[in-house]
Amino acid sequence: MSAIRAGFAFPRALVYKMRMEPVTHLAAGLLTAQALRPSRRIFFGAEKDGRGLTLLCAVAATIPDVDSLAGLLGPESYLLHHRGATHSIVLLPAYALLLAWAARKLGARLGLAQGFLAAALALSTHLFLDVVTTFGTQIFAPFSHMRVSFEGVFIVDPAFTLALLGFALAARLRPEHARRLALYGLALMLAYPLAGNALRLDMTRRYENLLAERGEAATRVSLSPDALSPWYWKVVLEDGQSLRVTTATPADLAGPWPVLRLLPLQRAELERLGGQASFFGTYAWFAIHPAERPAEGPPEAGGATGLRMRHFLDAAYVNTGPVMTALFGPRPGFAECAAFMDTAGRLVAWRDWSGRTHPVPDHGGIPASAHAR
Repeated sequence: MSAIRAGFAFPRALVYKMRMEPVTHLAAGLLTAQALRPSRRIFFGAEKDGRGLTLLCAVAATIPDVDSLAGLLGPESYLLHHRGATHSIVLLPAYALLLAWAARKLGARLGLAQGFLAAALALSTHLFLDVVTTFGTQIFAPFSHMRVSFEGVFIVDPAFTLALLGFALAARLRPEHARRLALYGLALMLAYPLAGNALRLDMTRRYENLLAERGEAATRVSLSPDALSPWYWKVVLEDGQSLRVTTATPADLAGPWPVLRLLPLQRAELERLGGQASFFGTYAWFAIHPAERPAEGPPEAGGATGLRMRHFLDAAYVNTGPVMTALFGPRPGFAECAAFMDTAGRLVAWRDWSGRTHPVPDHGGIPASAHAR
């Protein structure tokens, strides 16, 4: 079981994401401030000089991710609350007003209305940049927990981030052209993910046609950005009996890429397990392509107890593309977990993607076989 323990360590890809994603949001906030600053005489009025605008926009563009702290309460809390209420377009006006008020209290020379508009624009950039990734965003919280996603850009896109930072830096260094450069940067922020989404839809259509020409069955074809998109794209093919994950490029839809074969995992099964551990009910809501790795050999936690371990994952986050495979090898992707079940199919314990094992209360503790390493 030592390999299993190592395999369920916190994915380094997620750590990388957590380091890079705030930089993209920060760049968008700086661009928002630079786009507004050259018009300060009209925008702020003679009695205000706009001091504090840059800090306000930077904070507003990054602060929604404070909900990442929900992960301190456990993996289920992270799935439920990250990109939840703090990312709501419904609550955005209240957040913008609160940030504008706080900025004035802290000495910003901004009118309340002007600070509100600046904060609202910066908050909007955060919501937009999150919606265009695979993870999705609960933009209608608290009235709806539906996660909205228009997949146009990979969660970490260094070229995109550096381009936004470049425009923000250029606007800072060239104040006479600040507004124009900032608007160019904001236009890129909008156009790049939208163009990626349009490419994704076109490639999906082409892939469906390719499968039809080959006579291959697929009830669902899904493409999402992979590392170094818009060149590499993750392809998930479902046919009811199996689930395949592979790679495609705009120039070669059916290249000789490795294919990962998984078993479809019914949400009803996850919801059944959710009756014993609420995490799995949340997982049923969260997962885009719930799947299970095929069992290899005898039960890994068998022996006298007959305990069976099942590997669950979301195919949307599995590492199969050439870049992620080269960086992280066979390590699990985000949100992979394991369920330990007895011979009657009842949940005894489960393991999250950080490697921590959780007992199911009805069984009184974690069985020795689940502790094995």
